[in-house]
Amino acid sequence: MKKRLLCLAMALCLCCPQAMAAVVQETALHESLQKEINAISRNYAAIGVSVAYVRDGEVVDTFAYGDAVRYKTPMTADSIVRAASVSKVLVGLAAHVSAENGVMDLDASVDQYLGFDIYRRHEDDQITARSILTHTSSIAPPEVDSGKYEDMRKHLTSRTATLYFPSGLIKNWNYMNYPFYVLGLAIERANNKTMDQVMNEAFADKLAIDGSFWAGDLKNPERTAAVYNQAHEVFLSVEAQTVVHSRGIGVNNSIFAGNYHISAYDMGKIVAMLAADGCYGGERIISEQVVAAMEAYQPEIVPKNKFYQAQPLRYRTDIYGREGLYYHTGSAYGENNLIAYDPVAGDGVVIFSNGASGKDAYGIYAVCGYIADLLFNADWP
Repeated sequence: MKKRLLCLAMALCLCCPQAMAAVVQETALHESLQKEINAISRNYAAIGVSVAYVRDGEVVDTFAYGDAVRYKTPMTADSIVRAASVSKVLVGLAAHVSAENGVMDLDASVDQYLGFDIYRRHEDDQITARSILTHTSSIAPPEVDSGKYEDMRKHLTSRTATLYFPSGLIKNWNYMNYPFYVLGLAIERANNKTMDQVMNEAFADKLAIDGSFWAGDLKNPERTAAVYNQAHEVFLSVEAQTVVHSRGIGVNNSIFAGNYHISAYDMGKIVAMLAADGCYGGERIISEQVVAAMEAYQPEIVPKNKFYQAQPLRYRTDIYGREGLYYHTGSAYGENNLIAYDPVAGDGVVIFSNGASGKDAYGIYAVCGYIADLLFNADWP
């Protein structure tokens, strides 16, 4: 980014002093923000951090700190990282696009897409894709966590498949990964395509995104970053991630809760698209209706939390100097990630980090929260 701005500045200085001044100002701001991002990252002991800032329907700046592979490969905004639970936003997009295409009914019983009926403790319990998206389904996780189809069928048809409360009520909000295994399975079977195929056709190919739930299927798997835990030990090496390939529809569904691999820059394209009501760079990618469905939230605040649950985005008011932000976090094995955007101002952030610890006053991972606060309140030209 710095090199691009300096080259542009040199070209413009010959013909337009005003344009030259604007580019120098932008370069100076980038360098100042990078220094602050470095300081925040060091303060929370991150091994690597990659960041994208979006505005007016596109990625306008990127930042990076530390290493993608410690002592070997520097982190960049193009390094491909495991998105953790930010992956659920991608599953949500696939679900809403499937509904728009008439492939799924998000308010119908999800059983019809699975090939078996989920056991219910209450006959009138309506377990739907929408209740899964809002973390209000009654689906219970198994004792042994498995996303394999036969293991899921065995569990979901057993008497331990569901909890005692009925689905769909925000008072019964219960954040869990396992229901997203079920939703991912339903999406794949309804479309008769893998999740990657569904997303690539809907938006990823149009945005030239290199992303996959199976890191071995990335276009550039060599750009994958290792995953480090908070003790700064390797939890998932590059090799361990990139040997994983898709084996077909509905084969291993646990990946849908958090295993999407994507760079901060490419994830920035998706956040920019959401912030611009479905457009990127002025081009229509998905419909306004899909974005509106993603953003729709129930009127009650989630108990013991201070956000509204959307589908599956969250909405929180009075945060990082903004009236309100849509956002989603992701944390696993030492990853601390955040995407967020202001639906009014149209700007947003992607922050992926590895090895950091701590949370801020909003309950968001500190390294992500303080960088988000910095970028949302910077004096952008």
